[in-house]
Amino acid sequence: MLPVTGVVLAAGASTRMGESKLTLVYRGTTVLNATIAAVEASMVTRAIVVTGCDAEPVEASIESGSVTVVRNPDYRRGNMSSLLAATSHEPDADAFILVAGDLPTIRTTAIDALVGIWEEKEPWAAVTAYRDRVAHPFLLSRDAVEAAASMTGERVLWRVLVDPGDNRVVRIAAGANAPRDLNTPEDYKALLKE
Repeated sequence: MLPVTGVVLAAGASTRMGESKLTLVYRGTTVLNATIAAVEASMVTRAIVVTGCDAEPVEASIESGSVTVVRNPDYRRGNMSSLLAATSHEPDADAFILVAGDLPTIRTTAIDALVGIWEEKEPWAAVTAYRDRVAHPFLLSRDAVEAAASMTGERVLWRVLVDPGDNRVVRIAAGANAPRDLNTPEDYKALLKE
């Protein structure tokens, strides 16, 4: 059994950035590689990176030799399609921790907190509740993934994990603000100044 598989979502089109944000330089590496490093340093059993738009340059930029890369041909359908690409590649895993690939400041401790709650209680799902908002990483059990897979429309994962206040979704408090979203050139400039 694979207790928890980390899934780095790296398939988006970066339309607001105007270029691939995942391959932007960040602290001697790239945005995506900094994110992958945080996931690999955590207690997840295995890490999968799901690519899609700009797959070739994104995949070529990955420095880690230990992650599994899965290409999502349906990436235009959103993050749920990327999650399903990862979970179908990992049929024996019971839980998945999702991390957006454009979060180079994500804390390994936040990922480990979700691994810990899975090992202790095996919740249906869990989210990280930062001081300022709920954000990645998210934990989904296999049952939660299957429930989300039957939904249609936009922001499926957000609707499953955050909006309804479902009592099956555990909130793990983080004593910090959420990692900076990286969507626009202004966001990137602010990230580099931190």
